[in-house]
Amino acid sequence: MIGWNGYKLRDPDNISTPAMLVFREVMESNIALCNRIGGAENLMVHVKTHKSLEVTRTQLEAGVAGFKASTLRELEMVLEAGAKVAVLAYPLAQARKAERLAELCAAHPDAAVHAIVSKPLHVELLKGAGARHGQSLRALLDLDVGMSRTGVAPGQGAEEIYRSLHEGEHVEATGLHAYDGHDHEPNPAKREILAAAHIEEVKRFRDLARGQGWSVDLIVGGGTFSFPYYAREAGMFGSPGNFIYWDATYADLMPDMPFRWAAFVLTQVVDSYPERGLFTTDLGNKAVAPDRPIPERAVLPKLPNAQLRAQNEEHGVFKITGEVPKVGSYLLAAPGHVCPTTIKYPHSLWIDSDGNVTGVNEHTARDRG
Repeated sequence: MIGWNGYKLRDPDNISTPAMLVFREVMESNIALCNRIGGAENLMVHVKTHKSLEVTRTQLEAGVAGFKASTLRELEMVLEAGAKVAVLAYPLAQARKAERLAELCAAHPDAAVHAIVSKPLHVELLKGAGARHGQSLRALLDLDVGMSRTGVAPGQGAEEIYRSLHEGEHVEATGLHAYDGHDHEPNPAKREILAAAHIEEVKRFRDLARGQGWSVDLIVGGGTFSFPYYAREAGMFGSPGNFIYWDATYADLMPDMPFRWAAFVLTQVVDSYPERGLFTTDLGNKAVAPDRPIPERAVLPKLPNAQLRAQNEEHGVFKITGEVPKVGSYLLAAPGHVCPTTIKYPHSLWIDSDGNVTGVNEHTARDRG
C-alpha cells in the first residue's frame, strides 16, 4: 500500500502506470461543499474538468440547476444524463457544428439548450440550422468582461447582436453569459471586488436589454474563482468547474477554499541518479497537462522537496533535496492543471477510502464530438 495524508492506494502493482485515479469520497465531498457555498439550485456547473457521464449524474442527483459544456460531445453527455438546462459555452463558427447543435436540441426537446453568440456569423449559423430543422435555437449573448477570449464588450455592438437575436427567426434571445477567467486573484477580498465589478457590468446590460423590451431569462457567469458571487446574486447562476477534482494550481492560489484534491496520477520511479539528487518517473507530458511551467505541472505531495525539472513525452525528471526514492517505487502526483490532464486518459479509476479500486470512471466526453 502507498498513501499520503489519509489517501490510500492498495496494490499499485495491479495498475499500469501512469494512471489517473479519482478518490470518490473526496470528489463527493467537493460536490457537497460547492453546493453549500453557492447553493445547488444556483449553479450551472462546468463539465470540462471531469468529462464523465457518471460524475454528471452524481451532480444532478446532488441538485445542481444545470451544466456548462465546452464541446458538443460534452453537451451531448449532459443531455444524456438528464440535464434540463445546458449551456454550450463555446461560440459555433462552423455550419456543421450548428447543425449538430440543432440535432441535439431536437433529440432532447424537454431540455433548454443555450448556445452563446457574440458575432453576426454566430447568429446567422444558428438561424440557418434552426430553419433547416424547423425549430428555434436558444442563445445567450456572450459578454466580454475583460478576458478578451470570446465575447463582445458591453456597448452598442453588443446591443446590435442581442437585437438580432431578439428579432431573428429560428433563434431566441434567452439571456447573457460572462466569463471572468482572467481574474486569478488569490486574495479573497480583492477577488470579491473584481467579481462585483463584472456583475455590475452584466446587470447594466441586462437592465438596458429589458428596457428595450428584450427578454433576459438566464444569466450564467464566473468560474471557479468567482462562482459564489454570481450564484448569490438574484437571477444569476455561478459556473464552477475545477472544484470537483481540484488541482495543485488552484490549491496554491485559493487556499481559502475548502476543496481537496480528488484526482491524482499514479506514477512510478523508473530510474534515478542519487549522486545528483535526480529521479525519473513515467510522468511525461503525455501523462499530465503541459500547459503550466515545468515545475508547476505536477506536485508529489509525499515528497515536498521534489520539483519537476525536465519533461519529455514519457519521462518526468525530478530534483530532490534529501533521499532519492527507490527505482520501482510508486508515487501519487497532483496535476498542476487537472482539466487537460483528464483528456489524456480514456478513463480514471475509482478509489475508495480504504484504497481499493472499485470501478472505472469513463471519460465519456473525451472526444470533441
